[in-house]
Amino acid sequence: MLELVFLPFAILISVPGGAFLPTALLGTWVLRRWSGLSTARRTVAGAAVAVWVVYACYETWMYFWMKSVVAPIRVDLLLVVPVLIVVTGGAVWAGRRETRGGRRGGGRRGAGTAGG
Repeated sequence: MLELVFLPFAILISVPGGAFLPTALLGTWVLRRWSGLSTARRTVAGAAVAVWVVYACYETWMYFWMKSVVAPIRVDLLLVVPVLIVVTGGAVWAGRRETRGGRRGGGRRGAGTAGG
């Protein structure tokens, strides 16, 4: 089970600049929802994107560092990966719609019409 959690990160660290792809996807997703978010949700979502940008830069630097070392051991990923998972979860939570029903009007479609 733990291998499934770390598998996407194994792919990201094998490609220089590979972490910029999920960073761009998360940033685009948050930006599309930005106008509908409250200030607190904007803060959480914006911070998550900022953390991913920092991680992408760090990961690119680490890729080139790993090429200069005989046996690189990435113990830092034991801390970084859980932080990124929590931060991404926070961004998804912050970016979700404010209403529970998924629609701004609330109720079901066609409710209250004759023959419904």
